[in-house]
Amino acid sequence: ANYPSTHQNSIVEPVVKRVLAVLKPPPKLTVSQWADASRRLSAEASAEPGKWDTSRAEYQRGMLDAVSDPTIHTVVIMSSAQIGKTEVILNMLGYHIDQDPAPMLCVMPTVEMAKAFSKDRVEPMCRVTPSLKGKVVGAQARKGGSTQLHKLFAGGHLTMAGSNSPSSLASRPVRFVLCDEVDRFPLSAGREGDPVNLARKRSTTFWNRKTVLTSTPTDRDVSRIYMEWENSDQRYYMVPCQHCGHFQRLTWESVKWPKGHPQQAQIMCLSCGVLWSEAERQRSVLQGRWEVTCPEKAGTAGFHLSELYSPWS
Repeated sequence: ANYPSTHQNSIVEPVVKRVLAVLKPPPKLTVSQWADASRRLSAEASAEPGKWDTSRAEYQRGMLDAVSDPTIHTVVIMSSAQIGKTEVILNMLGYHIDQDPAPMLCVMPTVEMAKAFSKDRVEPMCRVTPSLKGKVVGAQARKGGSTQLHKLFAGGHLTMAGSNSPSSLASRPVRFVLCDEVDRFPLSAGREGDPVNLARKRSTTFWNRKTVLTSTPTDRDVSRIYMEWENSDQRYYMVPCQHCGHFQRLTWESVKWPKGHPQQAQIMCLSCGVLWSEAERQRSVLQGRWEVTCPEKAGTAGFHLSELYSPWS
């Protein structure tokens, strides 16, 4: 046999290495591990641009990692404002573009909000995050490029839709469904019925489908997110007192202030009665943990979080 010369080997070897690098499977990361390693925040879309750090709001770790947990098929996040929910959503989408490509559907209350989310949040994330650069097909691609509401990438696509547009909710099968601010969705998308159910039906053919529902709750009697959370394993974020170590939920009952001086409000430990400083509140949140209260409803991870935990409030 004629073997290639040393010169030929020097040409072939780099090509083989590049091919093998492409074929090499990505490391098995959780969503929070991916975000800590890869995610960047753009100056135009974040008050704290630069490298992502999940420990900045430690409660986000459990939410993020539920998405990459194969035993969980549905994630429900019922939260207040100012807890970083939008960035949590972006990390979920970025993870699937980079690590676990799949057809995805992200539903916002209206088409206009979906367009704004794409332009102001998704596109800047893909531009400044190194591991996402070049993965989303450009708009000028020869064989049909990405559009504002439909991003193409190897192994999948991301479609962004409005809950008020039945045609966009019934257009194509997807594995990953994310519905944001579901309490602001209309009761019916035209004549097609509940937009959340319409979106969910898009994933029925995938054995490894995942649904994420998020919202700030409205009135309990009609709140869609509250009903979904009641059907979940109902997780609360428990934090330790820096004085006695007792783990507890932060509720309005915990907030105390001198009569007539609400600007002096502090968290009071429900066990030892000590008032926490702001630094102690921040440390407690950093050391917190999610606790499941309805284990019989395993498979649907439900996260309940108020603004009392927020590092930005």
